Amino acid sequence: MATFKKFFPARHEILLVLGAALFVIHSWSLNTFIYKVPSFLLYMNLGQISTVFAYMMAFAFLESLLVTSGLVVTSALLPRSWYRDGFHYKGFLTLLVGTISAIFLQDSLNNQYPGATSLLIWVSLTLLSLIALLLLVHFVESLRKFIIFIAEQVSVMLYLYLPIGLVSLLIIIWRIFL
Repeated sequence: MATFKKFFPARHEILLVLGAALFVIHSWSLNTFIYKVPSFLLYMNLGQISTVFAYMMAFAFLESLLVTSGLVVTSALLPRSWYRDGFHYKGFLTLLVGTISAIFLQDSLNNQYPGATSLLIWVSLTLLSLIALLLLVHFVESLRKFIIFIAEQVSVMLYLYLPIGLVSLLIIIWRIFL
């Protein structure tokens, strides 16, 4: 077991990244839900709106787990110094750059599907900016401490969003099987 653990980041670092993922994804889902509530009120009752909320929060929870798991697996596959050492700030920066990139991509689409060339350019620019930011934070200790501080502050939402996601997931499982 000890040899298996050495491939993965420390548990507290994984929890910091999970907290940041829960914050980003649940907040985005809550924003979407709040935006759509007025239209839901026109043709749904409170029980149906609650069900939609439970589905959104359960999906956001599963998506957060998937994103965090992907980052943990990436850190296990890459050399130790690339991603595993300092996983908490590197994972947080990856989430931050990915979120900003997704927001800008969503705003720039204007309900149109992008072509393969523009998507390739978008992904390339995102990866290059992530690599540049990771290098900058790696070499500037004060910036690294600031990023770790922000990650710790954001991960406090783990205590709110984790129970919401788990309860929503249990509600969905209960609805499916009963």
